Amino acid sequence: MKFRQLAAFGPLRGAAWALALGLLAGDPAAAQNTDWNQVAVPNYSPASVLQGLHQHWTLPRADDFARQAQGLPVAVKALCEAQAPAGQALAAARGQWQSTAHAWERLSAVAIGPLVARRSQRQIDFSPTRPGLIEKAIESGPGGAQAMERIGTPAKGLPALEWLLWTRPAAPGSAACRYAGEVALDVEREALALQREFQALAGADWPAAGPDKLAAGVGELVNQWVGGLERLRWAQIEKPLRAAKSKGGAPEWPRAASRQTAASWAAQWEALRSLGLATGGAQVPLPGQGLVPLETYLRGKGAPEVADALAAAGRQADLRLQKITRGPAPAAAAVLEAGRALARLKRVAEGEVAPALDVGMGFSDADGD
Repeated sequence: MKFRQLAAFGPLRGAAWALALGLLAGDPAAAQNTDWNQVAVPNYSPASVLQGLHQHWTLPRADDFARQAQGLPVAVKALCEAQAPAGQALAAARGQWQSTAHAWERLSAVAIGPLVARRSQRQIDFSPTRPGLIEKAIESGPGGAQAMERIGTPAKGLPALEWLLWTRPAAPGSAACRYAGEVALDVEREALALQREFQALAGADWPAAGPDKLAAGVGELVNQWVGGLERLRWAQIEKPLRAAKSKGGAPEWPRAASRQTAASWAAQWEALRSLGLATGGAQVPLPGQGLVPLETYLRGKGAPEVADALAAAGRQADLRLQKITRGPAPAAAAVLEAGRALARLKRVAEGEVAPALDVGMGFSDADGD
């Protein structure tokens, strides 16, 4: 089957191309050249893993998302108040939306801690977009945080803003533009709340945490990493393609209106890869002084065979993801190959990684069918 209409997969240019290359620059395939027999890997404690996770992974990403989200209301206000020529203001608002969406995807690909507790995925990135509900929300003219709380999540968040900036661009001074400003402020509020909660996790005294809390933290990390793999594989990649094939239409890809599908996949995979796989040439972090990917954690625990299996499956997934996130529209076969590679990586994680780390796997709403 050939793709019929893939505006979401236009050749990446300018900042979008730089983003995709940057996300995929740390090629884990280089890790296969590492002679792990010659590398001293510490036996990391769960406390050092969680400390590294929150100090060196979740908090920097939450900071970046908050920083980008704070620029959204400013950019939308400039558009609505016609502070610049209409085309220039719209382009600036779209660019800020793209930066915010990619920062969000790099944080939320693995839904840990407050992302789960606050149900931030639903608040910020409800899918699919519901144009009818967005139009009703525009008619109601909400103003302020309390009024926005009464607006249903399908009419808010980044997808709603994408619709208001691309599908039906809001005109300066219009009710739609005023609503876009409220949606942008709503995203900013959630981003700042997440930043505060991740700051607390990064500042926690993990070495003093009890064994139950530490076990729960590692269990959440592994389960949510697997859930992120499945969300990318099924909801983001395979489901739209298979649905289109069964209906005889074009795939309804995520971020299609903004032509950011490939960049979105790349951002999510960057997050998953960085948490799961060791990067070749990188120094092995000392306990409590850096991020400990799952592969490195396994090697430190004396499970090199499992770590090797994880690394091998990860390299294959990386190669397949690169094929569909770089350059022009990929063929359907390449998209399905990427999905199968992610499925293999998930099976390794569930069948080998989780038992080696003494983690029980639970059902996640990211699981496909």
